[in-house]
Amino acid sequence: MLNTEFRIAKLIIDVMKMERKENEELHQFNLRKEFGMDKRIWILAIASFVVGTVELVIAGIIDMIAQDLNVSVGTAGQLITVYSLVFAFGSPILITLTSKVERRKLLTAAMFVFFVGNMISIVSPTFAVLLVSRIILAASCSIVVVLSVVMASSIVAPELRGRAIGIIFMGISASLVIGVPLGTFIGEMWGWRSTFALVGALTLIVAWAVKRYLPQVAPRPGVQLREQLRTLKDSKILSAHSISILQMTGQFTIYAYITPFLYEMMGLSTNMISLVLFVYGLAGIAGGWIGGWSSDKLGNSKTILITLLLHALALFLLPYSTGSIFLLLIVTVVWCACNMAPSPAIQSYLVQTAPESSDIQLSFNTSSLHIGVAAGSILGGLIVNHYSVTTNAWVGGLIVILAIISAIFSLNKQKASTVPS
Repeated sequence: MLNTEFRIAKLIIDVMKMERKENEELHQFNLRKEFGMDKRIWILAIASFVVGTVELVIAGIIDMIAQDLNVSVGTAGQLITVYSLVFAFGSPILITLTSKVERRKLLTAAMFVFFVGNMISIVSPTFAVLLVSRIILAASCSIVVVLSVVMASSIVAPELRGRAIGIIFMGISASLVIGVPLGTFIGEMWGWRSTFALVGALTLIVAWAVKRYLPQVAPRPGVQLREQLRTLKDSKILSAHSISILQMTGQFTIYAYITPFLYEMMGLSTNMISLVLFVYGLAGIAGGWIGGWSSDKLGNSKTILITLLLHALALFLLPYSTGSIFLLLIVTVVWCACNMAPSPAIQSYLVQTAPESSDIQLSFNTSSLHIGVAAGSILGGLIVNHYSVTTNAWVGGLIVILAIISAIFSLNKQKASTVPS
């Protein structure tokens, strides 16, 4: 009798232990779900942060580069142009060419090439060599960003994929908040080349973490470029991508030359310019969240039109806000928040309009953004070489007005009957 009772008691204790273990595992799962899953996702987010810093840090150190390499500010601004063009057009080509390579191996190799690009930037004796380094950086960066998204969605449960991808884009946004002003500050303290030295060192650390902690991910069959381009036959979809191109063109007509603008109009020191860029980046993160929230609450159409209108208004007001740093920061917050806010609504609109080719449309929209960055940098460089830098802000505002017109056309255009998937 005692032996039977002992066995029953032991069985009860074992069941309680199993329940406790299951509860602990469930608790850990909920924690991962709530706070961003495991460290592998954060490694990919940090990788995106590191490579994202290099693209736009030029805006903060453009004066230093122009002076050191004996070129005009407008010419130096083409470092952003070249980078964006290579990213926009090179990304789909490079991903297609490397579609059969195992993903972790490809990501590690791309980060090593990115490191080499930074080393070339450090030792660049001429502007031409620095330009070549930007091509190498952009090509490798495009692979890192795309693979970070692909791998993040592959190593988590299906119900966590959206949040995992969101964390990757948080890393890219954080490069504006932390990377660009920090790179500007370091450039002022130890020279613009030291900025690339820091990024190069961080790249090696992250590449080691990728090799050490991330699992192998099998390659996926790619879609041929010709088939992808067929989805753009619908003018409703094509004009939706034009919104992003025109908006970023207007944005970077002035943002690529924000350092000379703040120096010429207000005489700000590099430290104060870093502060403005930091506030700009914070507003950008907030703008992305506002755009997503507004898209759900107000709808894609209203969000796109309202935020684009506010973006254009902020650009027009920018030259008139330089009377005080307080007023400048207010306009800067509206400027960047409304620059970032339309993107979630535009991407949601594309998915809604062409669900059968949504992945392709989101990829094209990323390329559209970089095409706009390149076009704005080119146009801004032409303007700043011949006119006052305040003209850049006004021209940028006019181009965002064109983005609004493109949005109105797309939103009122009837969708074609079929779009190739």
